Amino acid sequence: MLLSSNLNPEADSFAYMETLLESLAVLGKLGNALDNIAQRLPNEIFTLVETTLGEVEERAEFGRKRSMLTANGALGGSDGIYVFSSGNLVSTTTTGHRGPLLKSSYLRLAALESLAKRVDHDILKDLFWTLYSKLDAVAQGFRVVTEVANRIGSVGF
Repeated sequence: MLLSSNLNPEADSFAYMETLLESLAVLGKLGNALDNIAQRLPNEIFTLVETTLGEVEERAEFGRKRSMLTANGALGGSDGIYVFSSGNLVSTTTTGHRGPLLKSSYLRLAALESLAKRVDHDILKDLFWTLYSKLDAVAQGFRVVTEVANRIGSVGF
């Protein structure tokens, strides 16, 4: 595969990987490169997971700060809150319609617990989608390496 000299070879990652693998095959170094990839894979996956955890943790910290502002009423109202206490259901909504009243500390506690569960859910969703996306990209990269290596092996360089 020939790349035009005026195009960025890294613009198409898969074509760039194919060019690199073909170059390694021409130099007789493809086998060593594939062995190195296989040896480094466990550490690279571990590092990928660790950095993803750090990224999600940073975003979660920002989200917690923002949600605390929301819980304190700085950024807007809240959705309905349902509190179970002594067998009685107490509800308040943003429309101002209220059920039986309890101490305000019970309502604040319920709001914080509800908010914490929602924030935890969002953090886990962010973690799993981010990790899935990164691991999917790695798997696609390995698919390219496998397909190109198999093609090179069948054609021979």
